[in-house]
Amino acid sequence: MGKLEIFHKIEKVLYLTQPSPVILVSTSSHEKKENVAPFAMFMNCSSQNPPMIALAISPKTDTYENIQETKQFIVGIPKEDMLEKLCLAGEKVDKKVSEFELANLTPYASKTLQCKRIKECVVNIDCVFEQEIKTGNHQLIVGKVVDCDIDEDKYAEDKLTLRKNICNIYHITGNHFMVNGEGKSYGE
Repeated sequence: MGKLEIFHKIEKVLYLTQPSPVILVSTSSHEKKENVAPFAMFMNCSSQNPPMIALAISPKTDTYENIQETKQFIVGIPKEDMLEKLCLAGEKVDKKVSEFELANLTPYASKTLQCKRIKECVVNIDCVFEQEIKTGNHQLIVGKVVDCDIDEDKYAEDKLTLRKNICNIYHITGNHFMVNGEGKSYGE
C-alpha cells in the first residue's frame, strides 16, 4: 500500500493530530467587563514547579486583549453536558454583551484574580500571564497557575482516577464534538 501526499489539503493535516480539549477562558478588562470564550488549543507545559499551562489565541479576540491588559485569565474545564453553553459562549457578539449571560454561565469570585471562575465547569485554573510566542496567526499564551478548584465529587488523590473523572471534550469542526470518545453535535 502506497502513501498519499496530503500537504496541499493542509486543513486536513490538522485533523490528523490529537486535538486538544475544549476549554472556556474567563477574562476581564481593566474596567471589569467580564468575558468568557471557548478555545480548542490548550495544554499543560510539563512544568510542575511552577505549574504552567498554555493556550493558543487569535490576537483579534477580546480574550487576547484582556489578557494583555490585566495579565491574568482563568481556564475552565467544561462538563460533558455543556455543548450548548460552549457554542453560545463562542458566538461573535458586541463587547457590551456578556457571554456569561448569553451562555447562561454562572460567574463567581476567584480568591486570587480579578476575573471570574465558572460555576458550571468541573475545574477552574487561575493563571497569571508569563509569556507569549507567535505561532503563525495565533499567539501561544503561557500562564503560571496560581490557584485551582475542582468539583468535590470529581477529586481523587489517585492520578488515574482523577483523570477519568474529568470529561474529555474535543472540538472537531463547526458544532461537532467528541465527548469521552463519542461523536456529538449541538443544534442539529
